[in-house]
Amino acid sequence: MGCYFAIVAKAWFSGVAGMYFLGVDGGGTQCRARLEDADGRVLGEGSSRMANVTAGVENSFRAIMDSADAAVLAAGLETGIYAVCHAGCGIAGVNVTECRNALARMPFPFRRTALESDAHIAWLGAHYPDDGAILIVGTGSAGFARVGSRQITLGGWGFSVSDSGSGASMGHNLIRTALLCHENIRAGSPLCERVMKRFGDDPQALVKWAATALPRDYAAFAPMVLAEAGEGDPVGAEILAVSLGEVEELLRALAAVGAERISLLGGLSESYMRLLPERVRRMVVPPRSDALGGAITMARLAAERSATGAAGVLA
Repeated sequence: MGCYFAIVAKAWFSGVAGMYFLGVDGGGTQCRARLEDADGRVLGEGSSRMANVTAGVENSFRAIMDSADAAVLAAGLETGIYAVCHAGCGIAGVNVTECRNALARMPFPFRRTALESDAHIAWLGAHYPDDGAILIVGTGSAGFARVGSRQITLGGWGFSVSDSGSGASMGHNLIRTALLCHENIRAGSPLCERVMKRFGDDPQALVKWAATALPRDYAAFAPMVLAEAGEGDPVGAEILAVSLGEVEELLRALAAVGAERISLLGGLSESYMRLLPERVRRMVVPPRSDALGGAITMARLAAERSATGAAGVLA
């Protein structure tokens, strides 16, 4: 308790100088956290498992806290600093209102906790304070744009109904096609044969796996598609062409709402940038910072808005 009161006293007498700022980027594969001091020095970083809130609120909360604890440990500090720490959390699935509200009710220990989608913090990192848009293509996919007073979200509604061009969508397409090829409904290919061998050439084993598979499990097959498509596999090339078309469609939709700066982000972004047509690549600009930088910005903005307010969650 002595450590806790010492930290609070330091914040009381030194104002912002005694504060810490935590940024959290919670996606469908992992959750990352970065801790900075008031001067913007990075003190520590940490990571944990997936934090997509649509896969479970409790799991998302624990992933956030585990990554935060890891960042604090890496900084050589103790979790007592949470009393004077503002957190900005960009979490996949928070754009779904019910999920957002459920996560906001969790017992966050921070002075202030700002909750937004992972797309929102990616936009903050890429463009803030200017207008612009981002398209994240990793395990899932989501687009976000700010144009004047408007904020526009495209996609990001979850693997079952959305996530065009994502690794999960690519992997799901491959699994379905591999099963069709196995049953001689479609012409086979070496890629499809490799997939079915992972399941012992047994459709029942594949079905059993699919019953509990998460988006990240499907996304794990995306590198196979990229590699085999590059080697001329017809199924890999077909699936990749579909995904490229979906990414181009999303980029054009972001441009259509008036975004003049668009950044392509996420684990698949570099692969797509090499493969998209030149006319599409010209639409894309490098981000100014990463998503964790955007999350830190959100934490600092939350601190400014609530300088005299009580602790709690801004959602």
